Parts: sequence; structure tokens; C-alpha cells
Amino acid sequence: MKLYIYILCFLFSFIGAKSHFKNLQVLDINSKSEMRKYMKSISKDLGVKCSHCHDMDDKSLDNPEKDITREMIKLTKYLNELLNNQSEDTLITKTYVTCWTCHHGNLEPASKRPEN
Repeated sequence: MKLYIYILCFLFSFIGAKSHFKNLQVLDINSKSEMRKYMKSISKDLGVKCSHCHDMDDKSLDNPEKDITREMIKLTKYLNELLNNQSEDTLITKTYVTCWTCHHGNLEPASKRPEN
């Protein structure tokens, strides 16, 4: 009987880990601290505040900025998977592409190389 209780507690804790995120569509994030870290990196890489994409009263609401961000996240995931699949060492996955790769702290990525 105790074993069943332990199993149920484990399952409820696992299910509850993602339940505090509403409308999470493309990220595989399981903890609030991991989500906070990821969101801070996006914010810094794009040079924007959280309110650029989120309604601060309900962060789960959708808007065009979040739709664009989701597509960009899919793109970076795809590129990183592609680059990792071409790597000789398939046991180690690396992050090659992030928001910073193109944005460098600006909302709009540069459309041409800076003249120096």
C-alpha cells in the first residue's frame, strides 16, 4: 500500500511540474528557475523588457510578438539540431545558435554588415 502512495506522489509531483506554465507551446522547460533564466536571456539578446511580449497581468496571453518569438525558437532549435547532427562527437550537444547570433542586443537583427 505504501508503494502505491509513493508512486502516486511521484506522478503528481511530475505532472505538477509543468502545470504552473500556461500556454507553453515550443519550450521544453520544467522549472520556474529554468524558465526565468531562458526568458532573461531572450530579453537581453533582443534588448527588450518582458512587457514587449507579455501582458504583465497574464503572461500566457498571445500576441504577434509571441508568435514571432515561437517561430524563432523553432528556427534556433532546428539549426542547433542540424549542426549537432553534423558534429563528429554526437554524444555532446552544443548550442551554436541563439537569439544573440542575429540580434546582438537589438530588437531588429542587422540587415547588413556594419562598415568598419
